[in-house]
Amino acid sequence: MGVHRIWHHGLVPTEGKRPLDALRSRLISRQRQHDDYTVTDLGSSDDGGSRRCDLEFAYGDGEGRYSVQVFLSLCYHAGEDRVTWLLAAACTRPWRSCHPAPAHRIGLEELGASGHDEIPIETPVLAMRGWSREECDHLADLLGEALVAPWRTSAVLVLAEPPTVPVSGWPGLVNVFDVDDRFRRTLNRNLPLGCAVPAGARLYAPPCDQLPDFVETASPVSGEALEGAITQLIQARGRTPLPDEWAEVASVRAWYAADPFVSPARPDAGLTEKLGHAARELAEARRVITILRKKAKAHAEERDRHACEVKALRGRLEDVSATDVVCLRKQLAQLQEEVDDYARAFEETEAERDELRRVNGLLAGRLARHHDADDEVAAAGRPPEEFPSFAELIAAATASLKHLALTADPAPAAILDHHPKAAAWRRKAWDALRTLDAYASARTSLLHAGQDPGPGLSDVLAFARTGQPGSLISANIIALAESDTVTTNERLRQARTFRVDPRTSPCGRDYFGAHIALERFKAPAPRLHFLDDTDRTGTVYVGYLGAHLPTSKTN
Repeated sequence: MGVHRIWHHGLVPTEGKRPLDALRSRLISRQRQHDDYTVTDLGSSDDGGSRRCDLEFAYGDGEGRYSVQVFLSLCYHAGEDRVTWLLAAACTRPWRSCHPAPAHRIGLEELGASGHDEIPIETPVLAMRGWSREECDHLADLLGEALVAPWRTSAVLVLAEPPTVPVSGWPGLVNVFDVDDRFRRTLNRNLPLGCAVPAGARLYAPPCDQLPDFVETASPVSGEALEGAITQLIQARGRTPLPDEWAEVASVRAWYAADPFVSPARPDAGLTEKLGHAARELAEARRVITILRKKAKAHAEERDRHACEVKALRGRLEDVSATDVVCLRKQLAQLQEEVDDYARAFEETEAERDELRRVNGLLAGRLARHHDADDEVAAAGRPPEEFPSFAELIAAATASLKHLALTADPAPAAILDHHPKAAAWRRKAWDALRTLDAYASARTSLLHAGQDPGPGLSDVLAFARTGQPGSLISANIIALAESDTVTTNERLRQARTFRVDPRTSPCGRDYFGAHIALERFKAPAPRLHFLDDTDRTGTVYVGYLGAHLPTSKTN
């Protein structure tokens, strides 16, 4: 049994982001719909910027007269819009034009494939009759260029007269053009002497097959003679070496050199597994190397960009003279003095505002009770109570403010006593505690009487914002909750968890997110953290008085 080979190659348009996988999937899916042949996936490989996959097909004539083995190799180079392919086929008897073309049997033409000359292989006969002069001139120029090109690897049959027997060519290897006399004359003007199309037909053989062209001038054109010429050309292809770009591919070279009809020796299972494992590791290593090369290139580009920026900055720095530096320092000192002046003015304004707020709250509380109005107004005019230390302030609050439960550790507050602004902070803390007590007293009185406290007593912030009797601080320094960053961070949340009565929380501790700012911006920015439990126990807890607790921006 002999082995008769052919080959041809061409191009396929890409599909999607993984063109090889898409083409392979379509070819395999087509086989499931046709039971007259088989397909085997031989795997794929990745070589730097290109990727290959191989498929093997097998079929016969159905009567056992001959068998065909087909090897299809697909290659995609990154960034290109087409996939290159090579089809190699072997038959147990000499090929003839009446045999179905392998490209047709396996469905390659259905993928929109074209030959190496970019002529689609899905159209067996391309009719060029009745075309306009412009169309004839354009296509004749393109076809004339392809016919004399030394790289052409497929045959072209030009019919100027219908043959006695229909001739459909051989998809992928022989393309047929049915032309009228006007197109024939236009085409001949684009061809050198000795290559013209006669009034009958001419089969232009590929230069690689080293066969003379077949010319038929008789009328009518003999279809049998044309079929014989096509058969001779197909059989000659088996003596033509593979194209250089495909002959270098190991899988193609090995398949074309071997006898595909001989059953291969059964490989050692252990060795096959080791080879497969090694091949997968090699492919993975190549993929990693490709990724590392891309990263190295990106890093090099970023390094060069940074170097250019550094060079530019150094140049700008050298342009700055010592005089400019001195001038900038003087301006900075002046600006710092202005900032200090504004800070002092701001503090004085805040102190005046707090004092006005305190007097307003005292007057509202006294006047609301409608007794001893003169004495109460006079008392409101007296300066606020002064405490020499935070410890005495906490003791006074514990003794006199009955609706507050001070569970705060005195140590953090005692540290504030050494600060220059400690006296101002103690006055503001005392007003804050009295405000909390007044709020708790007013809210619990209404709750115990079965009345709705209303929006003005919904919380401490509303109590201060609406200027209720007993409110001595600005609503601007009250916050009912911490930020989400603090609330969702377990470490920061624990720093704001303090002691409470078991009636409030069975575990004896609860989270104190609400707070009052005794100093809004400058460190140590003291805070008073409280927990409103007036709905259950009628109490407002004060769990912390001291420097600002840690946040995500502090250690």
